[in-house]
Amino acid sequence: MQLTEIRKVSLSASEDNGALVSLALSAKEILGYDVFAKSVAVLTELTPLQAALQSAEIEVLRNDDVAKYQKEQMIEHTAALMKNWLKETAAMAEVKSFNRFSGPAWVQTKISEYSQPIPEFVLAKAVQIKQAIPDCEIYVESLEDHPDPFLVVAIPDGRPYYPAKERHYVEVWAEPKFEGRLIDTDIF
Repeated sequence: MQLTEIRKVSLSASEDNGALVSLALSAKEILGYDVFAKSVAVLTELTPLQAALQSAEIEVLRNDDVAKYQKEQMIEHTAALMKNWLKETAAMAEVKSFNRFSGPAWVQTKISEYSQPIPEFVLAKAVQIKQAIPDCEIYVESLEDHPDPFLVVAIPDGRPYYPAKERHYVEVWAEPKFEGRLIDTDIF
């Protein structure tokens, strides 16, 4: 899967949810059955983070697309590293010791601690999100020793070392070349 194949989605109610809501209301009004209506209400309500992103007109990346891309990248880079490790290990004259193999992992870094350049369009979106949702945390998630980072917005759990209560991928960019500059630097 290519970066360009990762789809964005608006957090507004989808057509599927609209059909579910309609069925739930009909079942409640016509049949007097409200259990389905209660479950659909839970599915169609936006969380505060989703509502803030929707209000700011920020689309999020589809989780299933991101997961597929990240899995494929991890497999591809692990296979390449393994191939090199096997060659190096086979070429060693001494069998007494050899390096252990380990593959890369996807890691999250707080944006304030991220040491690589971030393109302007991503920074602009991060600033927009933080202004709209001051309690959120913003991270950059990337595969160790490999480019193509993701911008992630999350609502922290409040407890150290616990995963966020909610998180969304909001942007991805290709390294080392940035696409989609926000500001034309030729005019400065």
